[in-house]
Amino acid sequence: MLALWIECLKMGLKELWRHRLRSMLTMIGMIMGVSAVIICVTVVQGVKESLIGDIRRAGRNMIFVITDEGERTRASAAEGAASNLTRADAEAIEMECDAVAMSCATHGVKTGVVSETEGAVVDINGVEHTYTAIRNWGVSEGRDLEPFDIVAPRRVCLVGVTAAQALFGDRNPINEVVRVGRTSFKIVGLLESKGVNPLGQDEDNVLIVPLPILLRDILAVREPPVILCSATSDETVERAVTQIRDLLRQRHGISESEKDDFKVTTLKEKEEQARRVGDEMTLLMFFLALVSLAVGGVGIMNIMLVAVTERTREIGIRMAIGASTKAINRQFLIEASVISSAGGAVGIVLGIVFAVMIADAIGIQAELSTWIIVLAFVFSAGVGVVFGLWPARRAAGLNPIEALRHD
Repeated sequence: MLALWIECLKMGLKELWRHRLRSMLTMIGMIMGVSAVIICVTVVQGVKESLIGDIRRAGRNMIFVITDEGERTRASAAEGAASNLTRADAEAIEMECDAVAMSCATHGVKTGVVSETEGAVVDINGVEHTYTAIRNWGVSEGRDLEPFDIVAPRRVCLVGVTAAQALFGDRNPINEVVRVGRTSFKIVGLLESKGVNPLGQDEDNVLIVPLPILLRDILAVREPPVILCSATSDETVERAVTQIRDLLRQRHGISESEKDDFKVTTLKEKEEQARRVGDEMTLLMFFLALVSLAVGGVGIMNIMLVAVTERTREIGIRMAIGASTKAINRQFLIEASVISSAGGAVGIVLGIVFAVMIADAIGIQAELSTWIIVLAFVFSAGVGVVFGLWPARRAAGLNPIEALRHD
């Protein structure tokens, strides 16, 4: 039996080589289909992993506690407060929630900053000394903010790479002085580059200052609207969220029938959302690319039907000298499968090459997956079998006498 299959394969390859131009043109549909599958899935997976990586780089097990824009906020604003949250809330979270490693009250504003020679519009973030640890953000030169900088408070700051370039050019910004309105700050540290976040904002265009200075001297408000927290580990994020919510409800005197006057979100939720959207897009692109494979399969079926018509007399001769219908059927199925498999193999190579080129062009890492390569090849070979079945049966069903009379 194996010898019969090998003999049919040799005959099929010989026939395809005899009509090599037609065979190559038929393969183009399969090549494009398989390439499209690999390119679409690889690039979309690369974008998904890049987005998840950006979210993870934003901070370590981060939890956001944000004041709710509701009636309580408006009432607090009427009394001179900026939000429902307080710096004391941040301290209580760190002290009383065992699933929380660190917390940091924070506020921010985008405004003009000037040095001795230049000016720029940057993000001013008022923070406490735990901010860079929660954000997993190092200092490349100088020093980080210290607890005494916040308690005193000292008019010192950290500057991002983009902001430093805009304000000082190529000069070292350490110990330089900048002004925000009437308030001056001495730069004590240069932050490591963070790059652009998933929202398209340049995180390096920033000035990090002690929170009390920002609240009192720049914004003229009493309390911050955001508290950043860091859970002790990935596994304790959900427990930390529950502890934070229960503690703040208790501290704010919220009854069971009342809604929270704050919102708690996590980077883990954003990561899962990015993963879910990425997987959905991958599935969508995969099925769209399969359309190209189906079109290639129709092309194979069309060419094989033409081949059956051209070789009707040859089929009649083979059947007259004893070839069975199974042998004829096997012959045309093998030819269709060889075309689709060869097209699939070429498509895999081209798909990988173009996927890497496209990923490099848009600045992401190509996520080549073995399963999608194997699946694309198996599917291309299967297309050859499925779309070659009808021509093969048509060839095997020919009447030998009528086939011999065919010109």
